[in-house]
Amino acid sequence: MKCPHCSRPVDHEADTCYSCGYSLANAEAIYGRNYVQMTRLHDAAHCLRKPERDAVDDVLDQLEFRFPQLLFCCYLGALSENMRLNELGFWLLNHAEVRGVDYARPNENAVLVLIDVNSKQAGIAFGYYIEHLLREDEGYRCLQAARPYLVNGQFGQGLTVLFRKIGRALSRRAREIKKSPPGAAREPDGESSLPPMNDFHALEAQRPAVAGATAAGGGGRLFS
Repeated sequence: MKCPHCSRPVDHEADTCYSCGYSLANAEAIYGRNYVQMTRLHDAAHCLRKPERDAVDDVLDQLEFRFPQLLFCCYLGALSENMRLNELGFWLLNHAEVRGVDYARPNENAVLVLIDVNSKQAGIAFGYYIEHLLREDEGYRCLQAARPYLVNGQFGQGLTVLFRKIGRALSRRAREIKKSPPGAAREPDGESSLPPMNDFHALEAQRPAVAGATAAGGGGRLFS
């Protein structure tokens, strides 16, 4: 997995990045130490209309039915300049509980899509378990499929396309697992980092360095 700050490889049991020293404490200094609750489709930027929300919720319902052990969620926000999308994904997987989600879908099993409407960046944060199911290049292709809609501010349509592509990628992986002999599960490869850029010209499949906690608590700064 990668450090959410410098994108260097980090062991999942490490408390800090070996290269830059980044840790959860650094993320907490920016986003807060409280545990927070978010909705499955958390539109903090208020950029989705009801028909768009309904369409995305319908796709998420389908994914939850097909993959009952996985958690699918999205955060849309307008981040300030000192907030980085991959660090926010890292923090959310450690500090956020998605309302209404049962305990069979922990944050370790999460696919978290993030969109910053200010910097026009998009990314995906994977929990530990998802890292063994989706390669980074597969996440990148899913983001690229949604790019034409995101560029034009069609966030609802972009999210439906993105989550459908993620569902297809997971279905392919499920078929591979069924065909593979026991103990022969494919490990994810493609450890290159794709740094985010403006205007959705580069879209990043981001991996957190620590799996997320699922405890509920008071609201954090991003949820005020």
